[in-house]
Amino acid sequence: MTTATLQDTELAGIIESYNGVTERLKQSHELLTREVGRLHEELHEKNRELARRERLAAIGEMAAGVAHEIRNPLGGIGLYASLLERDLAELPGKLDMAKRISEGVRNLEGIVGDILAFSRDAAPKCVVSPLSKIVDNALTQCAMAVEANRVHIDVDLRLTKRILFCDPSQCERALVNLILNAVDAAGKNGHVSLREGAHREADRFAAIVVEDDGPGVRDEDLHRVFDPFFTTKDTGTGLGLAIVHRLAEANGGSVAATNRREGGAAFVLLLPLANVSEDSVVHV
Repeated sequence: MTTATLQDTELAGIIESYNGVTERLKQSHELLTREVGRLHEELHEKNRELARRERLAAIGEMAAGVAHEIRNPLGGIGLYASLLERDLAELPGKLDMAKRISEGVRNLEGIVGDILAFSRDAAPKCVVSPLSKIVDNALTQCAMAVEANRVHIDVDLRLTKRILFCDPSQCERALVNLILNAVDAAGKNGHVSLREGAHREADRFAAIVVEDDGPGVRDEDLHRVFDPFFTTKDTGTGLGLAIVHRLAEANGGSVAATNRREGGAAFVLLLPLANVSEDSVVHV
């Protein structure tokens, strides 16, 4: 091999090595750029969530004060309305007006109750809880609304195998609110399903998906549905989903809203799993 050929071989090796290093640097740079973008987006989301929590805390404190101020005179109105009903028992026309007053008072009491439920401390009392019992209790509480709307509900049996570590009463209320919201969205003769969803931390969380075949949520409203007092309905306080969000976070989970490709909305409730097997849980 001549000196020139040897030099050409060495130069080719150097160029090949340089190209290899350059390609690895390029790949590392692209990977780093993607990771920086992901971290930036995650930081932006965390900052947005922190600002949201601070805003909700201020709203909750103000709402609680207003609710307490309303509750006292409301109790008096309710008392006098019931006395009127008794005194007007033999005057059907006027009795109907008194009953309307009482019904209005009950509606207002429900609104005040929702406001107080949203604003009060949601410190959970976490215990090992079979998800099957939480689902059964929630469906029992929703039975009247389901029957009134003739809604068909499907329940994924895989959910019954999950064991949670949570406050069962709080998670039950969160699930009730999601089911009632889905029943209302599905409308007469609609369909609602409760199924197990996929999640990247399936060993830590149970993903409970509550779906309906209603009109779905407008894309511009998806990030607002959990804000207090936000509603697209003609009735209601707009606190049902805000309470779900608050209770989910209090129990170490989360809730998110999306639209289904088939039509309708889907709400994903993540709740922490207990580190036990189903066989070791005593069902009461």
